[in-house]
Amino acid sequence: MMGKQSGQIQMVILDIDSMIPENHLLRRIKNCVNFDFIYEKAAPYYSHVGRKSIDPVVLIKMLLIGYLYGIKSERRLEEEVSLNLAYRWFCGIDLMDKVPDHSTFSQNRRRRFQEADIFREIFNEIVLKCIEFGIVSGETGVADGSFLPSNVSWDSRYEAVETVQQSTVKYMEELEAEISSMPGYKEPENVKREKESLKSRTDPECGYIYQARKKGLGYLTEVTVDTSHGIITGVDCYPANRRESDIILEHLKGQPCKYQEIGLDGGYDIGAVHRGLELLGVQGYTAIREY
Repeated sequence: MMGKQSGQIQMVILDIDSMIPENHLLRRIKNCVNFDFIYEKAAPYYSHVGRKSIDPVVLIKMLLIGYLYGIKSERRLEEEVSLNLAYRWFCGIDLMDKVPDHSTFSQNRRRRFQEADIFREIFNEIVLKCIEFGIVSGETGVADGSFLPSNVSWDSRYEAVETVQQSTVKYMEELEAEISSMPGYKEPENVKREKESLKSRTDPECGYIYQARKKGLGYLTEVTVDTSHGIITGVDCYPANRRESDIILEHLKGQPCKYQEIGLDGGYDIGAVHRGLELLGVQGYTAIREY
């Protein structure tokens, strides 16, 4: 006899925890990482009076889900967390609770966390947890920069003329101090000049890159990966018109993981980078730069 669902509404007592498999990625993360440290990191950005805000741990966990599962749209992230049982369980959102609105993320970035370093602090804390659990060794890493296109229309571009100071490239404080103490060193002249560049009206912080294989408005992301388990230990983002060799030393210096050896491509094969790595106590390996 053919079966047919009755459609009758039932009352059910549900234990969400029992429905999440033991080997599920989010359960494995939750078993290893206690995210309560975020409360202490976020405390300076909240008032002691007024209505209670949305739990900052929930916001960070939702962003983590978006990264892990390739959900790039915050509007879609809200929908996915609302519908997916494992996502709700990981974030601690009960079935009857409302998922934070997608606009909450953009409003927090613009108002509460603008110019704040909280996301880097949270990232570094997770890296330290990885070191504690032995999945980041700090022995050998590789670093490289990558062009990240900005999500803007090409029609939003315009030519901007800026007055900039013409001077030597700044690499790292320790290296600058050593160079300035060398015999015959002269402080560079404070020369100002006009510089033309392409910018975007909708994303003024991005830059224009023009290379043989890379063209467009966007950003330069500098990333370091620990080779023992492929864990990312450092991420920095700059306008795309910056050079990788100019930013690598400060990028490595600012990480909680201090490497013994670092591998780089030929774009970093310049004297200042090699000397800077020595000052950081890192054995550097670069490909030979082709001129």
